[in-house]
Amino acid sequence: MSKDGKVISFINMKGGVGKTTLCLGIGEYLANFKHKKVLFIDLDPQFNTTQSIMDLTDNEENYMEDYRHRITVRKIFEDTKTISERPKTPEREEVILNFTNEPNIDLICGTIDIIKDDTSNKSLFKRLRKFISEHKLKEAYDYIFIDCPPTISFYTDAALFASDYYLVPSKIDRYSILGVKMLKTVIDNLVYDEDIQIKPLGIIYTMRKMAETKKASEIRIKFESDSDVSNLGIFENSTTIVNDLMFGYQGNISSKYQKSLEEIERITDELLVRLSEVEIIEDDISEDTEQLT
Repeated sequence: MSKDGKVISFINMKGGVGKTTLCLGIGEYLANFKHKKVLFIDLDPQFNTTQSIMDLTDNEENYMEDYRHRITVRKIFEDTKTISERPKTPEREEVILNFTNEPNIDLICGTIDIIKDDTSNKSLFKRLRKFISEHKLKEAYDYIFIDCPPTISFYTDAALFASDYYLVPSKIDRYSILGVKMLKTVIDNLVYDEDIQIKPLGIIYTMRKMAETKKASEIRIKFESDSDVSNLGIFENSTTIVNDLMFGYQGNISSKYQKSLEEIERITDELLVRLSEVEIIEDDISEDTEQLT
């Protein structure tokens, strides 16, 4: 039976919000506790998702000596060298890494070198979606998670254009509203220009303190009263500061630490509910459209 995989971007226009930790945490939980097949795509030039999975699978040396030179996400966006040359999508094995010790987790490696790439050919941002489509990756994976750059860029557009949904990790601070508004502008422009149907799954609060201070409460209330925020919606569950996870004593994977495991389990369960609710709404709209035609 073929899968009906979901492509989800983890994105915020503000760095330092725990985006990668959340992306990894949910993906690894789905793979190892829900037995789902998960593909991570690392489009963040900090490539922390890649580093964490290299650590998880004992491949740090292989990455430094081999993978980063020949099998990274850059290959998907390579342009032709001559005008007469026809563009070609790379083969799966040229880009996707499999791991014998993590059979439910695959990875398209990130690299800091993407900051040096020539992205003047704006049409190339569509290549990631084409790669997913041509290789029928949504039939091969239950979930494809994209770790996005924390800035407006060619690779941000590539991630969003390839995605069905997006999630917004966010800390409770005075700059959060600005980050959400910037993100909304980026997505609204892409939806208008490219006629895509990407859907929000909501905002997930990250790295909260166990006891909310009066100041944090005031900032949160102001944040939640913003119309852009309310339209995105906010998860009931969130992550708190777990020092061992932040410092990576056992790696950057939430399930390695009991407290963060419990949090990521609740968040993942809520995510699955939200996905099912969106699908029900989509099915209802599709049925209504068919009846009208």
